Amino acid sequence: MGAIEYQAPDIILMDLLMPGKDGIEIAEKLNERNYRGKTVMISQVENKEMVAQAYAAGIEFYINKPVNRIEVISVIKRVIESLEMERSFENMRRSIAALDRLQTLPPWESSYPKNQVLNQEESFLRDKTMEIITELGIAGEPGSHDLVEIVFFLSRVPDTDKYLGDYRHLKDLYLAVQKKYLEQDLKNADVKAIEQRIRRAIRHAMENIAALGLEDYSNPCFERYGAKFFDFGGLRRKMRELKNEEKSKNKIRVNVKQFINALYHEVHSQI
Repeated sequence: MGAIEYQAPDIILMDLLMPGKDGIEIAEKLNERNYRGKTVMISQVENKEMVAQAYAAGIEFYINKPVNRIEVISVIKRVIESLEMERSFENMRRSIAALDRLQTLPPWESSYPKNQVLNQEESFLRDKTMEIITELGIAGEPGSHDLVEIVFFLSRVPDTDKYLGDYRHLKDLYLAVQKKYLEQDLKNADVKAIEQRIRRAIRHAMENIAALGLEDYSNPCFERYGAKFFDFGGLRRKMRELKNEEKSKNKIRVNVKQFINALYHEVHSQI
């Protein structure tokens, strides 16, 4: 259960009968916790009552053993189509909600779209950014809030790709976050502190991803974020460091620019 909730896969293939575990019970718990992925159950059990219980527990499909490769591929394709349709409807719902809000705003509010009307979009950006930050294992880090604010800032830049390409200096991003904090009269607006929080969060993210890769090189989070978010040479050094349980003589540096660039594009690839 813990691994499923942490990695949050879109599709789970699960047996009805597992050593010490009941597939129906797991499906019920996932359903109770509003797990948004789809569960496909595979089993040699043909008892109609148990199959009905499995569907009642929230599974999407039930496949009987012996497994037929063509059937499994067909079922997974149908599950993917179902997921894509649900996400399309969710995006449409958000868009309609934003339009409804825009139409109900009085004239003096609608004249400030970036500050007033885009609250819905900012909420969506925050959710997506926090989903990724949570997968990286740094949701509890103070720097996670700074990273969210950087994604907000980059989303408002007229030509974000050009900005990220030229990239000026990282301090420009830290100053943008500082300005937002000062507008909100927050005390955590020191530029140096913002930089340190972000570096610390990224360093911890690298450690978490390295640990996942060390345990299972085919781990979905490791495959998805490893080379994209981090310098792979540094990540491999961190993995060796964790394996040997001793720190490297030379401190492993994190590439903050690469991480922020990857985080921004990963968030927007899901919108």
